[in-house]
Parts: sequence; structure tokens; C-alpha cells
Amino acid sequence: MIEVLTPGFHTTVQDLGRTGYRHLGVSVSGALDRQALILANSLVGNPDNAAGLELTAGTFELKFYRDAWFTLTGANYEIKIGSREIWHGWRNNIKAGETLSLRGPKSGMRAYLAIDGGIDVPLYLGSRSTLTAAELGGHQGRALKVGDRISLGNKLSISKPIGAVQRGYSNEIRALPGPEMAQFTQQSRKVFWSSQWQLSNDSNRMGARLTGEVLDLTQELNLNSHAVMPGSIQVPPSGQPIVLLADGQTTGGYPKIATVIEADLWKLAQTRPGEQLQFIHVSPNQAEDANYEWQQYFYRLQRSIDANS
Repeated sequence: MIEVLTPGFHTTVQDLGRTGYRHLGVSVSGALDRQALILANSLVGNPDNAAGLELTAGTFELKFYRDAWFTLTGANYEIKIGSREIWHGWRNNIKAGETLSLRGPKSGMRAYLAIDGGIDVPLYLGSRSTLTAAELGGHQGRALKVGDRISLGNKLSISKPIGAVQRGYSNEIRALPGPEMAQFTQQSRKVFWSSQWQLSNDSNRMGARLTGEVLDLTQELNLNSHAVMPGSIQVPPSGQPIVLLADGQTTGGYPKIATVIEADLWKLAQTRPGEQLQFIHVSPNQAEDANYEWQQYFYRLQRSIDANS
């Protein structure tokens, strides 16, 4: 068991999300930076989909009630057990009664804490992920607060520390043209691909709101509500794009100018408000190649972890 001593700004239980319920209006949820959670789980011997904690800025402190192995990936936090500093991205051991302190982040936006055995909260529609807007999943359907006690899965047999180098962050985010791209003026299409967009303070797990030059349609569109998904880039009447994320709605009626490829969605999770990003036009084949590169990265990583554990 673990106990929350300091909850951070917004810390939730997340796995890789719940699938198969979008037709019922249930968002997929799950880690915004899926790659970071998978890496953290791999390092402590958990399945890829084991539940961990997603931290969004601030100081987070946990007391452990059993010996455990843990790792922190994603955003670069200062990590301490008591007064002892710990390396980011490494598997480390903590003893029952000790306190883990995480402060930051120094870079990035969201970090992922995986503990051997995983976070053991009830499954809801096949997932342990928290969807705070609907108050379901995770720990009581909400962000963690002081005094929360959360069960852990069975302790795993691990013998030594091991670490992994995370792939570098870039503010270039690859995207495919959306179904309504042609409905925007030629100038707006040019602006969309060439601009440095700034992430707004109003961004959250539902969507990354961007600010920059206004995007205009050639004429007013009256679209029926239709299916949208994480990565869809909608343009509301304000002309400022919104990239839908894991907790985003399942239907929408705004025109979609583009879609972020799956392999780059994690970058939006690690972009801070005020930072800039640029969309890069790619083809469907290039999007598939990028996803394959990620799969190969994790395959090589898992082989390395297995060989050194």
C-alpha cells in the first residue's frame, strides 16, 4: 500500500485507457504520454497496461507500506528517497516506511510513476484509468488528495536497478490533413503548417488549446456532430485550434483541419503552457512508419531490460 502525503497539482491513476466504449460516449482516458508509461512499466517488470500514476507538475510525496521497486519516466523531476537523490528513468528500490518525494518538473510536463505489481484499483469498463469529468475509474474517479491510501499489486521478484534512456523531445508534431482541411482558406492552410503555435493555459487532459493566427473557413459550415478521436484537431468559431486528447469528447461538430499521428501524441503531453509547437505535414505511409519505429524501439528496449535484469 502507498499513502499520499502531498498530492501534486493533478495526479491520477492511469493505464493505457479503456477501449470499445466510445460509441457509448465514454472517452478512452489513459496516460497522455503512453510511451512514458509503457517504459516505466517495462523497467519494473509490469505488463505494458499496468496502472501507474500520472503526475502533472508540482510536488508529490508518497509513503510506502511495503518494499517496492519503482521508476519515474516522462517529465524530468527531482527524485528523492528521504534525502537520497535518485536518477530519473531508473528502477530503484524503496523500503517500507520510507517516503518518495518528487519535485518539478525541470523539463517536460507529465511524469509517470510505475511500481512493481502496479496500482491496484478496481477495473471500470476494463480499465483502471481515471476519467475525472465523469468521476469514474482510478481512485474514486478523481485526482489524488492528501491521505489517500492505494493498494498495490503483488510484489515482483526483481534483483537490481536498471535504467533506460528516453527518446528526445521535439516541438515538431507530425499530422495528417483532416477531412475539412480543404474548407479552410488557402492562407489559413498555409498558416496552420508554417506557424509556431503556443500552448494555452486553458489546456488539460481533454484538449490542447493552441493560440496563434486565426484560421478562417472559405464559408460557414453546418456540420452534424460526428465521431472524433484523440489527435483530432478541431477549429471552433474562435479560429484557434484544439487538439483532442485522451479525455476528449467522443463526438463533435467543429471542422477538423488535421489529425496528429499516434506516434507524436505524447509530445502534447510534455509541452508546457506557453511553449510553442509546429505541425509537420506527413503522409499516411509516413505515419505508419513512425508508429512502426516506436514499436521497434520498445521491442529493443524490452530485450535489453530482459538481458540485464
